[in-house]
Amino acid sequence: MYTVQRMLLALLVWLCSATLYAQTNVNVVINGLDKPLEDNARLFLSIEQQKDHALISEGRLRRLHKKAVQEISSALQPFGYYRPIIKTELTQPTPDHWQATYTIDPGPPLPVGQFNFELSEEMRKDPEFQMLIQNLPLRKGDVFNHLKYENIKTSLANLAAERGYFSAHFVEHRIEIDLDNYEARIHLRYDGGPRYRFGEVLLEQDVLDPEFLRRFIPFDRGAPYALYELIDLQQALNDSDYFQTVEVSPAQPQPDSDEIPVTVMLTPRKRHRYSFGLGYGTDTGPRAKFGWGIPRLNRTGHRFNTDARVSVIGYSLSAHYRVPVLNPRTDQMVYSAGAVNEKTVSSDTTLYTIGASLNRSRGPWRESVSLNYQQEDYIIADIPGTSSLLIPSANWSRIWGRNFIYTLDGLRFDIGLRGASKKLISDTDFFQLQGGIKAITSLGHRDRIITRGRLGSTWTQDFHQLPPSVRFFAGGAQSVRGYAYQSLGPVDNNGKVVGGKYLLVGSIEYEHAFNGKWGAALFYDAGNAIDSFDDELERGAGFGLRWKSPVGPVRIDFASALTREGRPWRLHINIGPDL
Repeated sequence: MYTVQRMLLALLVWLCSATLYAQTNVNVVINGLDKPLEDNARLFLSIEQQKDHALISEGRLRRLHKKAVQEISSALQPFGYYRPIIKTELTQPTPDHWQATYTIDPGPPLPVGQFNFELSEEMRKDPEFQMLIQNLPLRKGDVFNHLKYENIKTSLANLAAERGYFSAHFVEHRIEIDLDNYEARIHLRYDGGPRYRFGEVLLEQDVLDPEFLRRFIPFDRGAPYALYELIDLQQALNDSDYFQTVEVSPAQPQPDSDEIPVTVMLTPRKRHRYSFGLGYGTDTGPRAKFGWGIPRLNRTGHRFNTDARVSVIGYSLSAHYRVPVLNPRTDQMVYSAGAVNEKTVSSDTTLYTIGASLNRSRGPWRESVSLNYQQEDYIIADIPGTSSLLIPSANWSRIWGRNFIYTLDGLRFDIGLRGASKKLISDTDFFQLQGGIKAITSLGHRDRIITRGRLGSTWTQDFHQLPPSVRFFAGGAQSVRGYAYQSLGPVDNNGKVVGGKYLLVGSIEYEHAFNGKWGAALFYDAGNAIDSFDDELERGAGFGLRWKSPVGPVRIDFASALTREGRPWRLHINIGPDL
């Protein structure tokens, strides 16, 4: 009997709950406010927050409705509205539905009548604080906004910590709301105290010469403390590739000292590094790569690496010995040797090289000056040849943009020159200039226009003495699509491609992203390797798929050779960053 009573009581509670819930389906309507004000009002409104509660009653609903005027008034004040006119209405259109309506005139906004803002003397001289003052979000005459006022205080405190004012504090931070004169008066006085300086930098490691590592430090002892300098140091040591982990930590200043010691904890990488990869490209066919490197050869940061590649069209072997010079972050002397064998539709060549280059940064520009000796055995247009050249060269490049892997807006430009002379152990004279540009322009977040162009020119008295490595050819995934790799150029009397003195290639592409990973493209390419700028240019056009893979953008293009009989189609696959 007791069990039956408990079951009946539970059923009664459930029925009452269901009935109450059905009777309190509440809709809250707010009129007269823009979106930020309305959103804040709903956060303050108890009736909005509790309208879906299962056990809310009609009496509780009416009590919450009576609180709405005060709650809405409080919600408007942080935005500077202190004289709102609020009309309220609570109706029951149907037995199971209630509607609370609030029609609001926020009234005149409260202006800032006074803005008394003072910084200590050293802060006023600090360029970063001068910039902060110039960009204050709240000034005399503006509509008072409590959130902007708090943002000013937060910005001051954050910048003080970043700039080494560790004793900074507010002498005064006060707001006066004068409803009689209807204005806000702000009083802010911020004393930064002394600015701390960088102290000793302790490098905790035992694999590299400390004096060499100190060349990575972007500041001197005694320089004013700045957090971004520590971030820069950590980034530089991470990018150096000498260390597995890098931890840069400022310590507490010593008593009676204004210096901040810095501790740098460094965990070295393993001494040897190996890499192996498989891939496929329509210009090369299936390919494999093996690499071995010693990223830290000695205590002065020298490096050594070798690279072996093999594909359907040939192989390459290379070795590089790298010595950090000048600024070790960006500048290095590279001594190299290598062998390359490549067989294309136009030539078969084996090239041996040995040389040295100085690679460095000049501001935003990247510069490479090199001297290479090369010996090349080749067959071109069924005619064998041998070439020995000592080639000095110089190249400059620059990239504008942020994300080089996938770029919405960016630009890459490069220009280079090289040459050889019979007076310098070469068997022919030539001088060559070439450059390229690639620009990416976004059209919203899903669409991009990609344009690229490349020009090259050769000056020589005997073009036929030049080996394939210094002649110009066109065609392929990075050139004129729709044509085989290096299949375009001037031909001999037998129709064999022999390469050209000049290069002229241009492309325009429209790309649309379907979602975060996939997209499609339409493109048009034109260009050729030529002996005269009056020569005909080949043209290709087509469409492609795009995939943002974990290793970089993958481009699969189907291109038609528009200037060939029958307009044949060719597949091109290319993987690599945008810039």
